[in-house]
Amino acid sequence: MKLALSFIAIIFSFTAKAQCNGSSILCNKTYNNVAYLTTHNSFNSEEGNFSLPNQNFNIVTQLNNGVRALMLDVYDSGGTPMVYHGSAILGSNPLIDYLNQINQFLSINPNEIVTIIFECYTDANSIENVINQSGLNTYLYTHDTTSSWPTLQTMVNNNTRLVIFSDVDDAATNQQWYHYVWDFAVETHYSVNNQNDFNCDFNRGDSINDLFIFNHFVTTILGTGDENASSVANSNPFFINRALQCQIEKNKFPNFLTVDFYDLGNTNETVSILNGIVASINENNIHKSEYIKVMPNPIETNFVIEVTNKIKKPYNLKIINNLGVEVTVTKDIYNNKISLNNNYKKGIYFILIEDNKRKLYSSKFISNK
Repeated sequence: MKLALSFIAIIFSFTAKAQCNGSSILCNKTYNNVAYLTTHNSFNSEEGNFSLPNQNFNIVTQLNNGVRALMLDVYDSGGTPMVYHGSAILGSNPLIDYLNQINQFLSINPNEIVTIIFECYTDANSIENVINQSGLNTYLYTHDTTSSWPTLQTMVNNNTRLVIFSDVDDAATNQQWYHYVWDFAVETHYSVNNQNDFNCDFNRGDSINDLFIFNHFVTTILGTGDENASSVANSNPFFINRALQCQIEKNKFPNFLTVDFYDLGNTNETVSILNGIVASINENNIHKSEYIKVMPNPIETNFVIEVTNKIKKPYNLKIINNLGVEVTVTKDIYNNKISLNNNYKKGIYFILIEDNKRKLYSSKFISNK
């Protein structure tokens, strides 16, 4: 189902003046508290002349369309790292070609953070060589496991805008930027042959790890992409409802929303909803959620919305569900605190407040009902 409501187009649109991965709202969020549109077998595209593709468009197009995490399978071919899926007969290109494209994107877009997740059939030294050849080594982020993840703004300021993970744990002591993915992430299962088989069970990785790879693609019995199934799986409300269900069930924020045929369905909108990106026609007047508190959050029964004096009274309040439907509208509020009953179904909700200066403020909460 397409999100055709005009309100959705307003609420979840990306601003042209965005600063961090599509929105200034994300700048103060830490890397592990942001959702990223992620392409499964990113290289394996029809546009890239691969047979049995997982994507319609190539990596350059993907990055320009808002994809911010790429899954790449890398094999050793006579000492040259090559990218292909299972068999080079179906299509193959040198890894350096894709890294050059990513380097160009990061160079042109200085406020964007990109993540690469390697499925590796070669060694860390070979990967490092092509990283250096492409010039991407100047953007590498290294995570100190004794510290918390930085904000996206910090990564932009430090120009450490490329995060690399690998499923092979063979980094040398001087290759700490080459993160072993299962030290940092947990995933849902990647082998789903039918939309009805999706669940929230963890597969690889420890449940206490900071990052959550949310595999959300259907493969054929041959292990190839299923375009028809992807069109359904990537569409809302199915996609957002599954993401929210797993977030609540596992108490884990979905970071890498991994899909086939990302251009089908509502992938960018789902990522925007999870990230709490709220824009408006008057985008210069949007303000941070720090002026609105929801207690408790997630909500179970009764809850309180509290605003600071920064919001000038009287103000109008709307609560909007994840499909953009207004479920609560209250006007001319003079109190700093509003007590409400939880009459909301399980899911994520957005609060939009307009004060008497016509300034807009936003926040969100989750209902566990």
